[in-house]
Amino acid sequence: MFHNIDLKSLSELELDVYNYIISHPKKIQQLTIRQLAKEAHVSTTTISRFCQKMNLSGYSELKYVIRDELQTEQRTYSSYDISTPLTDFFTKVSRDEFDEQLSRWVAMALAAKIIVFVGIGSSGNLASYGARFLNNAGGFSFALTDPVRPAFIREYNLDETLVVALSVSGNTENVLAKVADFKQRHAKIIAITNHENSPITKLADLTISYYMPERSTKNHTNMTTQVPVVYLLETFVNQFVEASGQSPEL
Repeated sequence: MFHNIDLKSLSELELDVYNYIISHPKKIQQLTIRQLAKEAHVSTTTISRFCQKMNLSGYSELKYVIRDELQTEQRTYSSYDISTPLTDFFTKVSRDEFDEQLSRWVAMALAAKIIVFVGIGSSGNLASYGARFLNNAGGFSFALTDPVRPAFIREYNLDETLVVALSVSGNTENVLAKVADFKQRHAKIIAITNHENSPITKLADLTISYYMPERSTKNHTNMTTQVPVVYLLETFVNQFVEASGQSPEL
C-alpha cells in the first residue's frame, strides 16, 4: 500500500497517519476523517496534507484507494508477497528516529546488570532467540516465556534490570501482567510491538513499533510476519557488541 511513497517526505504526524492506515486498512473504511484523526492522534488538517502528498483529492479518494487495495490483496491472498510490507518497514527504519530509539535501547542495556526477554507463543520463541543471541555477544540475559509462571513473591528491587517485552498486539494479558510486575519493582521496560498505542506501551520506558499488516488464519491464529522483530533483535545485539567492546562467539 502506497508502495512508491518516500516516507522521508512525511512529517512526524503524517507518518503517524501512514502507520495507522497500513496497520488498520479495513477499519479505515468505517471511519470518518474526524474519527481517523482521533484514532491516529492527529488533526484532520494533517490527514488532508497526507492525502495531498499521496496525490489524492481528499479523504474520500483515500478510502477508495485503500478499498481497492484490499480487494486486490483478497484476490491474491494465496500468493501473499511478504516483500511489500517488509520494504515499507526497512524504509521506515532508515529514518533518524529509529537510530535514536535503537541508541536508547543499547544505552539502557549497557546500564543494566541483567536483561530479561518476555513473550509467549511466537513472541516467546523470539524472546528465547533474543536472549540467546545476546548471551552469545557477552550479555547476561534470559527469556521468560511461561504464560502461567507465578509472579514474584519476595519484594525484589529490580532497578538494574531491563525487560524487553515482545508482543504483536501489545494487549496479551499474561505478558501485560508480567511486565507490570517488573515495573512495580523498578525495572526498565522496552516494548517491541506492532501497535504504538497498545496497553503495553503505557508500561514501557521505550516503545519500538514495526507496523506490519496483521494477518490471521480462519481460526484466528496470528500470522503477522515477525521478520522485523528478528531484524530489531539482531541489530540491537550487534550495536550492543560494538558499544560494549564484547566479542560474540563464532
